[in-house]
Amino acid sequence: MPVRSHGPFRPIRPTVSCALLALLLTLLVSPAPASAAGSGPNAWSVRPAGAATDGVRRGAFSLDATPGSKIKDAVLVSNLSKVPISFQVYGTDAYNTPRDGALAYREAGQAQQGIGRWVTLATNALVIPAGRSAEIPFTLTVPADATPGAHVGGIVALDNAVEQAGRDNGVDLGIQRAIAVRMQLTVAGPLTPGVTVRDVRLTHRPSGVPFRSGSATVRYTVVNTGNTVIQPTARPRATGLFGRTLKTFRTARLPVLLPGQSTVMTAAWDGAPPLDFVHASVRVSAQGVPEASAESGSVLLSWTTVAVLLALSALLALALSQVRRRRRARLEELP
Repeated sequence: MPVRSHGPFRPIRPTVSCALLALLLTLLVSPAPASAAGSGPNAWSVRPAGAATDGVRRGAFSLDATPGSKIKDAVLVSNLSKVPISFQVYGTDAYNTPRDGALAYREAGQAQQGIGRWVTLATNALVIPAGRSAEIPFTLTVPADATPGAHVGGIVALDNAVEQAGRDNGVDLGIQRAIAVRMQLTVAGPLTPGVTVRDVRLTHRPSGVPFRSGSATVRYTVVNTGNTVIQPTARPRATGLFGRTLKTFRTARLPVLLPGQSTVMTAAWDGAPPLDFVHASVRVSAQGVPEASAESGSVLLSWTTVAVLLALSALLALALSQVRRRRRARLEELP
């Protein structure tokens, strides 16, 4: 399949640099047309090719297909700098990072299971001169056994140039930069959105001062159990003994979660009581999805507070003992 050029460019064979102690791949999502990356002489953009519809260009690929079908489209890579840039271009799967749920893309050398395997580009390596663009056709082949619902990935344009960083700190770090334009494919079939929350945990950090409030953190995992893309909201809450409301956290709007993906969220709590039995609960909801909830119980314990209470109890017991002894002595003195 030919590559359509907006100006001359030169296909190359991709090379691998082995001289790096570390390689950092920064993937910048391209949600809008002409998103650019790089600094100084290197800046470029990646977006869907094709003329604008009603004056609006596509900012991402939004495709619908049936299992076993093929889709033909093209991606436009533009060199916005004043020097030629050597690119590696490839299809990739998207995923949510476990730590904060941010959308990320797999590197070229990682195993691709979805769109990263289904996309075949007309070329995977090229040099684009300064101020020029290259339109790269691709074919998306949907497997006959593809599951219904959303499949999310992207097409990445990786600058082959390696930037050196960290030398001032004695670390030899090589950085490569890339842009990914998002691709969301919906495979025909039943759509079953779903969400659940798991592993609710409360971590307590008591104050070192007796009877003073400490801090705590509610940690929980939200999982997209359906086959659609969702953006859930979570409402954590903490209650004490006898159902007393101790803390109502602000509603958290989570990142977009892909099917089968999960993210770990935390909610900070300043003013946690030094002593109590606390139930931490989390309710999660999303548009068109039944609400899910989970909870767990924890004992909040401040050892300095316990020590003071034990000391006070001992003093009180001693004082009561003295009172009883004196009362018995007075009774014995009576006729």
